Amino acid sequence: MTIRNSKIRISFYSNACDGSKTIQINTWYLLTFAYDLFSTTQMIYIDGILDCINRTRAPLQITNLSYIPLTIGYTSPLAPYYFDGLIDQLSLVEWAKSTSEILNDATLVSWYSFDNNSTQDFGPNEINEISINTTFENNSLLLNKIKSYFQSSNFVLLGIDNRLYSFSIWINPFQTNGTIILYIFQNSSINTKWCLSFLRFNTQGPYILTYTWTHIVQTYSSINGVSLNINGSLFNTSSPCDYHGGNTPLTITLGSYIYNINETCSNFVFIQEN
Repeated sequence: MTIRNSKIRISFYSNACDGSKTIQINTWYLLTFAYDLFSTTQMIYIDGILDCINRTRAPLQITNLSYIPLTIGYTSPLAPYYFDGLIDQLSLVEWAKSTSEILNDATLVSWYSFDNNSTQDFGPNEINEISINTTFENNSLLLNKIKSYFQSSNFVLLGIDNRLYSFSIWINPFQTNGTIILYIFQNSSINTKWCLSFLRFNTQGPYILTYTWTHIVQTYSSINGVSLNINGSLFNTSSPCDYHGGNTPLTITLGSYIYNINETCSNFVFIQEN
């Protein structure tokens, strides 16, 4: 897999698949190459979206399984061309992943199911978390004490300006008087920090019943703005807007606002309080 003329390219045995998307510098991409031996098909995906598909004239045949050199960062044995940039999380599997698997790899950052009394991240990144004064009830996380919250850190892409995102969460509130659902902040040693209340109860939002499970999804793109979906239905959306993420990895907190010196947070999405 190489980059030629700012496009992704994969080739073997004179069979080449040339992508069409222009790769920008200083931007993270998830690149996926899949090869289906049965259909002799090469496929390139960029951020989970198919960028190239090519039916090869001959199948890829590896004759020496004990010696398959994997080279990262330059071409070999031809005249070397070196990669200049960052690379992270290389993985290799022994099957041609489906479109849904590839899209999930590209878009799912973390998934906390809270099943079996666990706060483990079942997403691909296994992001570390802490849980303070919480318990479990019926495969869900119970937050009903003073200073009770769940927190997960080092969300790199969430700190990038105008980066698309979606949050999905089920809630069953016991009260809705101004409580925080989802709070994002910059975890640093300086006093002045970037922070944002993403989801909270307020008189400006939709009415949510207590002691009832409700599914909430918040999405963002610079073109479509911020959207709030309740139980699968669009409640409201903002006008197109810019998102400024502080340009640093961010921390997500459920159930609490962590007060710090000199912090100022703007409220982003509201849900009706009783």
